[in-house]
Amino acid sequence: MTPLGMIVVIVLVDVLGFSIVMPLLGPFAEHYGFGDGRIGMLFAAYPVCQLVAGPILGRLSDRYGRRPLLVYSQAGTALSFVILGLSHDFWVMLLARMLDGASGGNFLVAQAYVADVTPPGGRSRGLGLMGMAFGLGFVLGPLLGGALLSLPVATDLRLRLPFLVAAGFSTAAWILVLSRLPESRKTGFPLGEQARVFTWRGMVDTAVLPGVGRLIAIGFLAVLAFATFEGTFALFLNRRMGWNERTAAFAFSGMGVASAIVQGGLIRRLAARFGERRLIVAGLTTAAVGLAGMAASPNTPVLIIAMGLLAVGQGLVGPSVGGLLSRTTPHDEQGAVFGVYSSAQTLARLISYAMANLMLGRVGTTAPYWTACGVEVVALAVSAPAALGAVVEPAKEPEPAAHSE
Repeated sequence: MTPLGMIVVIVLVDVLGFSIVMPLLGPFAEHYGFGDGRIGMLFAAYPVCQLVAGPILGRLSDRYGRRPLLVYSQAGTALSFVILGLSHDFWVMLLARMLDGASGGNFLVAQAYVADVTPPGGRSRGLGLMGMAFGLGFVLGPLLGGALLSLPVATDLRLRLPFLVAAGFSTAAWILVLSRLPESRKTGFPLGEQARVFTWRGMVDTAVLPGVGRLIAIGFLAVLAFATFEGTFALFLNRRMGWNERTAAFAFSGMGVASAIVQGGLIRRLAARFGERRLIVAGLTTAAVGLAGMAASPNTPVLIIAMGLLAVGQGLVGPSVGGLLSRTTPHDEQGAVFGVYSSAQTLARLISYAMANLMLGRVGTTAPYWTACGVEVVALAVSAPAALGAVVEPAKEPEPAAHSE
């Protein structure tokens, strides 16, 4: 298997664990009597810690290689799921989420790995394959989570079991990294300004690289809107439609199908035909319509259509922004730029998880989704074709050397 294929498999296994847990974290916390504020804290703890750790992990992967950082991040994720599955104390669970965030460099380092092993023209395809793995994981993970919730065991164990199974998947991904994944960083490349590794000034310096800042802003706003759905989905469906956590997990899986089709089967052809700039605009528009549809949906069929639109829109935006960003970035800055990009997305999730759950509980069930729709409109203004046209030409870089297993 090629290095690209191997990293896609690792991302798939890792996302399986994550997607088992994500739809169930809210109902799990609510089962133990945690209020909307504490539920928001559990969701926000991960992005708070990743906000600090992301740029550091990205720079360290530029300096020491992608593989060691993936080993570290996978181990931290697996341990955090074990702690979540064995605890019912709020503060212990909060610490577990913080551990996951502090070690949560899996996806950003994987993005830099893809940039290492693919030529510039193939970046959108490589990131699209990673997005397909992400989407497929969001299909299979919630399905497995829903099946686990159907087991005839005590309620307490039934809610804990998905977290322990997720830990098993993360451990499997860790073993794959250790045993099968070759290092992608080639020797002899300059490392950029290494003094920037551990500083906030370094993040600013990276963000103002030509063409990078605007793309990071678009990614930030897109995730700020989509994370509203991530953080409130199960509770929203329960309070608006009366669905239980098992039904919500299956609905989450259905959205993963739509996202996987777009990112795995369509994005390469669409990017080649229309270009990433147009796909970003189309994706943001589609996601905005989907969020508005979820907020206004009077019945289940309308809700399902709206959810599909949101999944398709986000499926277009993610790999298009990532592909354009990777081609705009000098080779020796890939880890740093994706570290800052990941931190921007993490900050978006932090804000969205905390505010969306508060709005859900104190303003109204649909308030988070109308707000998210407005954020998508702002992102559209930032990503207008004339504005995206200002992105500089991709940085020239040597073609990646062939890898062998």
